[in-house]
Amino acid sequence: MFRKLAVAALALMFFAPAVALLGIGVLMNPAAAHCATPGGTVNLGPVPDSLTVTTANGETFTLNRQQLTHAATIIAIGNGQGDVGRPGIKVALMAALTESTLRMLTNAGAYPGSANYPNDGNGSDHDRLGLFQMRPQSGWGTVAELMDPTYQARAFFGGPTGPNYPSPRGLLDIPGWQQMDPGEAAQAVEVSAYPDRYRHYEPVAESILTALTSGGGPGLGAGAPALASSRVVFPLPEGTWVLTSPFGMRTHPITGEQKLHTGTDFAAPDGTPILAAADGLVIVAEFSGGYGGLIVIEHTIDGQTVATAYAHMWQHGIHVHAGDRVSAGQHIGDVGSSGMSTGAHLHFEVRPGGTNGEAIDAAAWLNQHGAANLPTATSGSPAACNTASTPGAPDGVDGDPDRLVDDPTSNGKITARMLHLYQQTLAAFPDTGWGCYSPRPGTKSEHPLGRACDITFGNKIGQRPNTAQLEAGWRVTNWMKDNADVLGVQYLIWQGQIWSLASDADGWRPYNGGGMHDPASITGGHFDHLHVTVKVGA
Repeated sequence: MFRKLAVAALALMFFAPAVALLGIGVLMNPAAAHCATPGGTVNLGPVPDSLTVTTANGETFTLNRQQLTHAATIIAIGNGQGDVGRPGIKVALMAALTESTLRMLTNAGAYPGSANYPNDGNGSDHDRLGLFQMRPQSGWGTVAELMDPTYQARAFFGGPTGPNYPSPRGLLDIPGWQQMDPGEAAQAVEVSAYPDRYRHYEPVAESILTALTSGGGPGLGAGAPALASSRVVFPLPEGTWVLTSPFGMRTHPITGEQKLHTGTDFAAPDGTPILAAADGLVIVAEFSGGYGGLIVIEHTIDGQTVATAYAHMWQHGIHVHAGDRVSAGQHIGDVGSSGMSTGAHLHFEVRPGGTNGEAIDAAAWLNQHGAANLPTATSGSPAACNTASTPGAPDGVDGDPDRLVDDPTSNGKITARMLHLYQQTLAAFPDTGWGCYSPRPGTKSEHPLGRACDITFGNKIGQRPNTAQLEAGWRVTNWMKDNADVLGVQYLIWQGQIWSLASDADGWRPYNGGGMHDPASITGGHFDHLHVTVKVGA
């Protein structure tokens, strides 16, 4: 999301460099600040626990809080698109109601891996996924992207800043959609053979908009004033945490990309209480996307609105709801490791101006308000002086690449190509540990064939790498992947994922153990080491 979602993210989206979204599986704030749109201002209020609705043909049913939270996400994203307005949001709600009844549906038959993402059940409509039942094969996105409700909503609205522009077409890419019947407009995006069915849900979409929003009024959500607070507290109990990753530019520990880390990470034991930093109003309390469990609170401090965010809780570790009013120091959640996370920690963000403000160094903000005495991004943090360079392109192997030569890591033999990769990598990344040849009778392993090596980054086998070691691992992994043709890399296994040159278009895929390993274990899933196999022949 790697057509990468971080690259395609809108400036409106929460948790991102400047105002753009950081990360892979991402979450839009369902109560993003309102703006004037063609259909009038839409202010998003709190999400109710349920809502009973009636379709145009008289069918009555009840939407639960999860379905209404997805509706709030659609409203928030549409609200951030200047050309959408209330009419366009209604079209999107009609489409999602028709396609999935506002549920994030997996498709275990077509994409078994889709069940690994947060979902509301399994669907079975050909190869469609998610709220809007979008198809990966039609170019809407990858399975990972389409299992994110935020991404699906952005894809549905489309437009020049949409993730799929110019094709498949979103609502803003349909000429004259504003003049169409709402059902026809929904059908134009979904390309369904049954346009009339969308019209059945028009009164349901109207009921949702009425229940979740106020047209131009003050609203209780992002349009309402946050609670004034006279004190700021640290978001974790004293003695429970260690600062592990400060605000600033860094190598992303999972994707290996160099980008702005918009928060400050504090490692803490799983289940450690997370505390509200100040009195305020809960804007988001939801489990979705790369941030896993996410809480966003807006406060008024020194007469100014500021948003704080708390990420990576487990779903059961979120203890507040959107619309709740909380007090400084209140237990709002528990530390977890959900979403794109490498271990139990709190990702804490601060955004002056509210949820759409630009992120600042949270450590400096806590220091300024007397809640901490932390190193800041401008006073010695690793992020402030990250000078890690990318090694140059390697050379190819000379002679017969499959001839057997001595393995410098054992008493066995490896191929000349494997030795060449070992030498080139070690020259570029000297702080790596290697093990190549090993006899493994009764397996399909390439290690006894001399075509595979396992690499560690300062950690021991059986021990998960820490943040710095994980970043080093991704630097090596991405360098091998980027130079796979020259080095002769056939495939890589790292952090529970596998990439192969033959299936490069599919990117990283979940690793199933290959019939030899338990992918759920630290070593079997290759969470403690990188495996590389080189090809045979020229």
